[in-house]
Amino acid sequence: MLDDGVYVLIKKGDPEQLQKRKFLHKDESTIGRRGNQLKPDIEFSSPYVSRKHAVIRKFGQQYTISDLQSKHGTEVNGVAVHQTPHPLFHGDVISLAKGVVELIFFAEGSEMDVTREFSFPLTSKADPKAAAAGLVINLERREIRLDGNRIYLTGKDMDLLMLLYQRANQAVSYEEIMVLIWPERLVGTDKNVPDVGRTEINALVYRLRKRLGRYGEKVTTIPRYGYMWEE
Repeated sequence: MLDDGVYVLIKKGDPEQLQKRKFLHKDESTIGRRGNQLKPDIEFSSPYVSRKHAVIRKFGQQYTISDLQSKHGTEVNGVAVHQTPHPLFHGDVISLAKGVVELIFFAEGSEMDVTREFSFPLTSKADPKAAAAGLVINLERREIRLDGNRIYLTGKDMDLLMLLYQRANQAVSYEEIMVLIWPERLVGTDKNVPDVGRTEINALVYRLRKRLGRYGEKVTTIPRYGYMWEE
């Protein structure tokens, strides 16, 4: 991700801010209702938005969003977000106060400049076997198919695959994996990194590799650093 190309686009909220981009140059950007003494980084006037509503944080190359115990809640793609960090990916829709405010997270430059990739490979209709062959990962639907058969992964197995696949050919550190795969272990603590051992991470990687069969080798080990999805 390039910092200069990371921003949220305001799709709904204060009329004068519609379609405006708010670049995320800081490691921590607060979202909330403007006031005389409080000035969030991304501010709105709606009374349904809490003074301290949510926060977007940068951790390594990954961005996350957390709700700050707002009265009317925060959602990402329709899923409620709580105090635990929720990973943000390019194109995610952030909703505040049940849709009073909507923002879209962009991490690959302007939405007009991005050429979207197909989730499924393009194949000839004359060769249906080719369409069923190989490994197909659909990020939007969180769906995995191996040689045409759907693979059902558990929560953390799927979370790890989505994280590594989204960051293909980029090394993901042990600390990033800890924070983004086990965010619930940060609740009620003052730590920056959850209490997760390397053995637990390695066991999760081992299970994921087994489930992916011959494609498990795509999850490569970066010695003394972490893991990477290698294309």
